[in-house]
Parts: sequence; structure tokens; C-alpha cells
Amino acid sequence: MPRKLRFDIRKGSRKKTELTAADLKGCCADKPSTVDAEVQTDSQCQCLSVQRLVTTATTGMQTDSCEAQPIETVDCASQTDKATDHVDMVDVQGKLCEGIFDEKYSPLILKCSGVFKDSVGKIIGHFDSRKKAIYHTDCLKFVSLDSQSKLCSQCSLFRDNVLRSRLNRHLQELNSDIKDQSTSAASHTNFRYLTTPEKHQRMKNMACTIQNKDKQIAYLKERTERLLERDGIPVDHQTHSDLVSIMSKYSATMEGIVSSPFMKIFWDQQMKAATLKSARQIRWHPAIIRWCLYLHHRSSGCYKTLRNSGLFHLPSERTLRDYRHFTSSTTVFSKELDNQLLQQVASQKPEQLAKYVGVVLDQMYVKESLVFDKHTGSLTGYADLGEINNLFSEMEEEKKNGTRKRPLAKCILVFMVRGLFNSLKFPYVHFPASSTKGTELFPILRKVISRLTRLGMQVLTVTCDGASENRLLFSLHDEKNDKTAYKMKNVYTRSNDSIFFISDPSHLIKTVRNCFSRGKLWCNGQLIDWQFLIQLYENNTGRDTETPGLSILHKLKYEHLHLTSFSKMRVDLAVQTLSESVSKALALKFGDKARETTNFIEKMDHFFDCFNVSSFTAGKEKRKPFLAPYHSCNDFRFKFLEEVISYLDQWKESVQGRTGFSVEQKQRMVLSAATDNGIRIIVKSFLELVPLLLRIEGVTAFLSEKLSQDPLEKFFGIQRQQGRANENPTVAQVLKNSQSLRVINSIWIKDLTGNCRGCKRKSYDLESVNLSDLNKPLPKRRRNHSL
Repeated sequence: MPRKLRFDIRKGSRKKTELTAADLKGCCADKPSTVDAEVQTDSQCQCLSVQRLVTTATTGMQTDSCEAQPIETVDCASQTDKATDHVDMVDVQGKLCEGIFDEKYSPLILKCSGVFKDSVGKIIGHFDSRKKAIYHTDCLKFVSLDSQSKLCSQCSLFRDNVLRSRLNRHLQELNSDIKDQSTSAASHTNFRYLTTPEKHQRMKNMACTIQNKDKQIAYLKERTERLLERDGIPVDHQTHSDLVSIMSKYSATMEGIVSSPFMKIFWDQQMKAATLKSARQIRWHPAIIRWCLYLHHRSSGCYKTLRNSGLFHLPSERTLRDYRHFTSSTTVFSKELDNQLLQQVASQKPEQLAKYVGVVLDQMYVKESLVFDKHTGSLTGYADLGEINNLFSEMEEEKKNGTRKRPLAKCILVFMVRGLFNSLKFPYVHFPASSTKGTELFPILRKVISRLTRLGMQVLTVTCDGASENRLLFSLHDEKNDKTAYKMKNVYTRSNDSIFFISDPSHLIKTVRNCFSRGKLWCNGQLIDWQFLIQLYENNTGRDTETPGLSILHKLKYEHLHLTSFSKMRVDLAVQTLSESVSKALALKFGDKARETTNFIEKMDHFFDCFNVSSFTAGKEKRKPFLAPYHSCNDFRFKFLEEVISYLDQWKESVQGRTGFSVEQKQRMVLSAATDNGIRIIVKSFLELVPLLLRIEGVTAFLSEKLSQDPLEKFFGIQRQQGRANENPTVAQVLKNSQSLRVINSIWIKDLTGNCRGCKRKSYDLESVNLSDLNKPLPKRRRNHSL
């Protein structure tokens, strides 16, 4: 049976005409000198040479023009044989695939510019502008004559499985007036703000995203393996020797090429490791150890992948562990910790100001657990606040329950040493505790100050939040009984220098916002009402806004005003709520009706800025003079802080003068006692401390952010991140991570902008390190020495 091919000769016509190899031979017999195959259609005809006809058949393309093609003069016998051979070579019986030409797919063509890709970026289809149809990348070109479909199997599946689903998704997006971004997989909207259907849709989108990412990883992995198999060159012993000889030959030339000492050291170490038979024979340079410690700290998985790839020779994880844990982790004071602290202080600049430090203390909740230490033979996880506190705790337990049972630790108390004129942040000592009291903190704080003073440091500040035990700790140092103890004497110095108490400004701004949001404050005959902010937000973002599309409060969102137990802990929400832009918007919208609310928010904004100076240029860049560094003892902000105290006194007097209200009702009209006391403590300490610091020789400016406990909060965050999904570490894990973080922080690093709110992230700087710093040896644990 002769093979048949069906061709579409006329442009725009869907009618087909059959030609066989016998027809071609008959055509040649009638015209021995020329060959032209005439194909009759409904309205017109077109002449094609045998050569063009065979070419069209083998490529599966349709003729675009309706104009008559010139007849080519060929040898009939030879051309007929070639045509027959070409037709036999196709070895197919069918008609050409017409492609997908439905007009409803036009939006998809415009959306993807005529190129259809899958989730991993691989091209799976394209739009042919000449034929006005969509084809699959692996189109079969022909369709069986017995089939009623005009598409090949590949194009048919492409239409059913891909185009239709994408068209439905596109129509769903068009039907919705506003595309809901909260249910997308990349959305940052918290789940507590979503409805149940939105949560389900969000989970489905996240599942699809994960599935697509898995496909993309599998595709890239397969592609990488295919490239390695095709283009990879195996390195045998001879090739390895040639590469080592080339590296040795041009080693001297590298000195003029490398841009930093670290690059030269890295080149020499790699060349040395390549020449040795075993990696155990190499002694790694301290610079390589520092770099590997930092890289492993940032991502242990990345370090393993890089080392196992064979691309570089790097120290083993066991070697890095010996450098990180060269000394045992302990919950008590030790000489090893003192030596580590002295080394970090000595590396700070300027050297003459490195001794001025402050102490920051706070607690972090941990998981109750006991861990046996094989080196010391002790159990880690019990509460341990020192011998004196442990003894009193056991006596109280015996009096209460009749037994002396040592409790497990539920939290861990951390004391951090922070430099006032440098970037020193050293977690000094840890104390596991079941609960802490102000009376228990008193002897511990005294001992910390005593040891730091003997090490040659001058402690000037003690920073903590407004917890009840911390307020009791301050009151125990109240010598004048003025109920606002803001400083103590350092009895371990000859001159009895003053040590000032600092209430953490970040916690204060949160408590001020919480007092503002929980009820209606009253001052000078007018309400300080949270409802003003809600009305302002709804008027600014609702449908009845006077300026649709424009916003005067672009940072004020739903979560700023409708607080939850989690959002109450976020400092950024409190700062953005009590900001200057909100106070100006209130004055513009409500005028004299919200006079006291506007005044209250403006004062709290300036108050927080006074203690949040962290840069020498932020004041000019943000055009806020309250963020400028402190240079003079006559700074205008000192007078403003005194006015804040007067404002609080006047506020209290105005509330106390009201009649017809109970004591509890009057207490709700002002800030809480703890917040009011914290503001007075930090203001009094600041007014005496900053002039004292500016009078120190060599001090030209002071940044007030050095008084906050933000570094300790970041330290707690890093501790929780070390456990990945386990955000509640045990005491043993905290001690182990702390020793590792001390070693990492001792590496010379520079600040970079991080993904934390308003903070800096540190990164290892390879370009600015001096050669003398790189050559400093690092302490290492001996493997045959049990700690």
C-alpha cells in the first residue's frame, strides 16, 4: 500500500488534498522535461516543484504564500527517485499537525510573549506567528489519517494539561477586583489575620510552591549531572601532578595578582594541601581557621557541601570543634572567661577608652533537662545562682515542703559586658535558675562588678528591663530613700565611682504604648485616647477617605492598632505608632480635639530618639536633630528630658485633683507606676552620666544606643536559632552555643545591614584585615586532654 502524505497548499485553508508517490511518478511521466505538481483547491491552485513538495513534507511546514511558485527544471527520473526516497524516509502515514489556534488563548500568548515555560523554566511550547498557532516543543508534526483530531498527541496533551489550566487561572485573576496577596506563598501576612478559607488557600499555595521548588532542584540536579557526564574531565594522577607543578611554577607571580593578604594565604594553603598525601599532615594557618569558623557558624550545611565537593581543601569539623571549645563551658566564674574577655578588650579601639564598659543583664527561658557531662562527671541543668543563693533556696524549699530538693532550671540569667565607646559585646557569665528575685540578683551583680574591676575595667552602667526583680534590685541600692534609686557606688574602687542604673529604652517605649492602648488616659482636662489613632487609620485607608490612593501614614497598619500578645512585644510597632508623623497627622485631622494625644505622642517620640542615637549621620539623613550624637554638656536634649519629668509630675497632679473617681480609676488615667519609675530612672542617670563621659580625655562624642540591652536580646535570638525548629534550648545547649559565639565574635568582623529590625549583621571582612592580625594563633583544645 503506498504511503500517503497530506499537505495544506493554500494559505488559510483547512482543506487537505492527498498525494501519493505514484501520483508523483505519473506527473513526471506526463512531463519529461519539467515536473510540476498541480493541486486543485476550491477556488485557486498552486504549483509546486517536486523538490519543494518533498521539503515541505519532510519538515512538516505549510506554504505561506498563495502566489504561484516558479517551476524548477529538473531531471524527471532522478528527481522522481529522490522524491520517492524522501517519502519513504518519512515512514509515516498521516496529515500535518495544525497546532492550537483558538482565540481564547490569546491572553496567555501576550502574557508569556509567545514562549511557554514550566515551573523550572524549561520551554515546553511556543507560538508560531506565521501559522498563528501554538505548538508543543516536541510536536510530532503528523497526525494519523484515521484520527479525527487535528492535533498530534503531544500538542493535544499540552492543550488539555497546560493551556486550559493556565487559562482558568488567568480568568480567575481577572474576575477578582483586587488580587489578594495575603494568600500567596510569598506573603508576609501573619496567619492570625487570615480567615479559615484564606489559611487553607495559603497552605495550598505554599504546597504548590514547595512542589515547584522540588521540581526545579531535581531538574537542575539532572542538568548538572548531564553536563558533568558530557563535559567533565576526570583528573587522574598525572593531571593532578601537572596542576600542582603549574601552581608551584606561578606561585611567585601570585603575589602581584592577589589584592589582600588573605588571598595569598589561601592560595599557599591550597597548594600545600594538594601536595600532601593526607590532609592530616597539614597545619592550617590561623587566618584559614578563622574564616572556616565563621563560614561554619553561618551555615554548617554550606561548609559540609563545600568541603565534600573536593573543590577546596578545608579543615574538618572536628578540627573546628577543637578551636571553638578550647575551654569547658561552665555556669560559674572562671579564669578562662576572664582571659577571653581581656583578649577581646585588648583588640578594641581606641585602646585608652576600651576599659569603660557597662553591664547588661536579662533572662531567657530554657527547657528543663539534665545532661551528664562526661568531662567533669557532673549533671548540668540544675538551678545554680551561687553558693549563698543556693543555700537559701534549699532552706526555703525545706521549710515549705520538708525536703531539700534542688530545682531544675527554667530560665538562664546572662550578664553581658558591653563597651561604651566600641563594639565589645561579651556574654560574660550564665546562671541557671528556676526563678529569680531581686535579693538573689544583688550578690551576683556585686561579684560581677568586683571581678570586672579587678580586671582593670571601669563599670559605669547597669542596664536591664523593668521586671519586678530588677526594680527590687535597684531599690536595694537606695541610700536616700527617695523611691527612685538611679545609681550606686562602686565600693571596689578607691574613689567610689558611681555606677548608673539604666532602664532599657526599648522596653520603656513598649510599656508606654501598652498603657496608651489599654484605656483612656487623662491629662490637663483632655483625654489621651487610643480611638483617635483607630479613626485616623480608618479614615486614611477606608473607602470614605478624602484622598483615595494617597496615604499620610504609610507605616501605620492594622497590626499597629489591633494588638495581640505577640505584637505587644515588638519594639518597631511601638516606635512607629508613637512617632512624629502620627502626631502631625492627628493634629491635621482632629486639631485641638486631640491636642493632648498629639502632645503625648510627640514627647514620647523625642524621648525615645534621645536614647536611640546609633549613628553619626542619622540625624542629618533623617532630618531629626534628636538623633544627632552628643558632643556637648549643654546639649538641648538635656533640657528636654528635664521637661519630660516636669510633664509627668504635672500629669499626676492634674489627675489627683479630679474628684468623683476612685484610686484605681485615677491610676488608669496615668502611666503605670513601673513605667513612670523607669522613665525617671533613665532620665536622672542619663543627665549625670553623659556629661561625665564627655569629660573623659579623648572622648569627642557619645552614642546613647550603647546604653540599651539590644545586643543581649540579639544574643538570645541567636541562641534560639541554633536549635533550628527547637526554639527552647536546654541549659547545656546554651552553654555550648555561648562558648562558640564567644570565639566567633573574637574574629575581626565588620557590620553589614542585616534582616533584623533596625539592627546590624556582622560579616567576616577579608579585605581589611592586617597581616599581623591574621598571623595571631588561636587557642585549641588538646584531644588527649580531658576537660
